Amino acid sequence: MNIVICITIIAITGILLMKRYQPQPVLIGMGILMMFIAYEANWIDAILVESQSTGVLVFDAMDIVRITTSENIVNLGLMIMTCAGYAKYMEHIGAGTRLAHTFIRPLYRLNRPYIVLALMFLLNMGLSICVPNPLSLALLMMVTMYPVLLRLGVSPVGAAAVIATGHLMDVGPGAVSTLLIAKTLNMPVPNYFVGYQLRLYFLVAIVTAIAHFFWQKYRDRVEESKAIDACESIPKAPIGPKPYMLFPLLPLCFILGFSQYGLPGVKMNVTLAMMLAFGIALLAELIRHRNLRIVLKSTTIFFEGMGNQFSYAVTLIIGGQIFALGLVSLGIIESLVSALQTLSLNSIGLTSVLGGGMLGLSMVTGSNVAPLFTLVPLVPNIVAHLGLDPINTMLGMQNGASLGLFLSPISPVMVGVSGVAHIKSVDLLKRTAVPVFVALLTSCVGIWILY
Repeated sequence: MNIVICITIIAITGILLMKRYQPQPVLIGMGILMMFIAYEANWIDAILVESQSTGVLVFDAMDIVRITTSENIVNLGLMIMTCAGYAKYMEHIGAGTRLAHTFIRPLYRLNRPYIVLALMFLLNMGLSICVPNPLSLALLMMVTMYPVLLRLGVSPVGAAAVIATGHLMDVGPGAVSTLLIAKTLNMPVPNYFVGYQLRLYFLVAIVTAIAHFFWQKYRDRVEESKAIDACESIPKAPIGPKPYMLFPLLPLCFILGFSQYGLPGVKMNVTLAMMLAFGIALLAELIRHRNLRIVLKSTTIFFEGMGNQFSYAVTLIIGGQIFALGLVSLGIIESLVSALQTLSLNSIGLTSVLGGGMLGLSMVTGSNVAPLFTLVPLVPNIVAHLGLDPINTMLGMQNGASLGLFLSPISPVMVGVSGVAHIKSVDLLKRTAVPVFVALLTSCVGIWILY
């Protein structure tokens, strides 16, 4: 009976998310509903433990939102918010644009359209480590990379496909899903990034670049697409001074430099790295403008970026965790463990099943964050009962969720890029589908071989 209720509520939640209902209240509401059902059915004794209980059931249900929020704001939430604030400030001072321009200029001289296309995809993948938001990176590349590809003779839809998929895998110390999984595994972020993400990242990047080269070249020839001068409609982005190209790299340097891969004697965390880099950027802006009032006013960009991320990612974390608690209260862990034990899945099988599930959820919801924050907290208990390694499973889930964005015509990055390029998101999907499926296959094989 509890499984039927779980499936029904999951299906209703999925339908609401597909219809673009605001995910946070949907997840929180459904999570609390499941807790009430579990309590009334005597599957749980209380919503909150006695030490936290208010003494009134309805109050407990509301208070669980406060408890979950306070726990996440102090740790994971603050990390995500500072990453977003720093990325927003880099955009404001033109540091990201300067970095992109610096690396793109030598590629433009090659004058071999599809070789440049593949190399620009690799550059885009590299920049994704420094720019953790897929849409922000894509819009930056539409300003810098897109006009170059058009002038070389690549079709608008082919150029847009390479740019849209630049954030193919959500990796790096500032990526939201990386921070979530590292926290869930109780593993330092640099250890997860360098020890597990990086090798797989390079493998997928190279194979997908080759797939883009052949697929976009083939489709441009079949469709006889001609590059049009659509650059005039693309908004201009500020370009900072040449030294500013170093600023997007600073947090990564701090995080890896003060770790077991550099100087282990200094304790460094993601939030501190972002704040240090932000302080250096402010000092550079003061030297540049020589106006303290203007520089201090620009700090509002950083705090606005933090606030925007709180209203989206952090509240999604809260909603996802409350939804997961609701599933746990209905006994989903025990039921899943029993089902997986019946199937006798090994680590490869479990990674494939859960990774495929995340891919599908990301496709239908247009988000990689909401499914991850809902299901990842459940994984440690599941794999512990099965005696399997949680790291490989979570890595597969993270990659599946990331790749699903580029198979979804309703994801923000697909809609944003197609809008700037003046093409249909469905047409863009046709160009991203083959490289993304190649990346998915490479990711699965890579996890099996490397780990």
